[in-house]
Amino acid sequence: MKFLFILIISVSFVFSATACGHSTAGENKQHEAVISDEKVEVYYFHFTRRCVSCVNVQKATERVITENFKAEVDNGTLVYHEINLSDPESRKIAELLDVGRQALMVVSKDKKLDLTMQGFMLASRDYDKFKEALEEAIKKIKS
Repeated sequence: MKFLFILIISVSFVFSATACGHSTAGENKQHEAVISDEKVEVYYFHFTRRCVSCVNVQKATERVITENFKAEVDNGTLVYHEINLSDPESRKIAELLDVGRQALMVVSKDKKLDLTMQGFMLASRDYDKFKEALEEAIKKIKS
């Protein structure tokens, strides 16, 4: 019985861990592979097939940006990009930022902060801590 339980947990983990990384047909969006010196850019990279955590990271990121950085978005000093890695046209920006999997990045000039770990740990379970981490990253990148 114990062996069966461990086997079920292991198989579930393998399927959930790999579901995000498998790609299917991509979306038709083009992204310029240029990092701006004049603005902060938040990139959320994902594949077409996504798990619940991937979707939650996207929703939480969009919520933080729309609720807390509306002025910056409106004046163009902060830009949010959702990048589908299943789309061949997204490869250029992914290569430029050295991204090959799901990722949450805050980028400006020659600075790049990777918030992927915090995003997947916090977005679904503790929105306030996720919000704090993303706000801090955006403010740090601006300075």
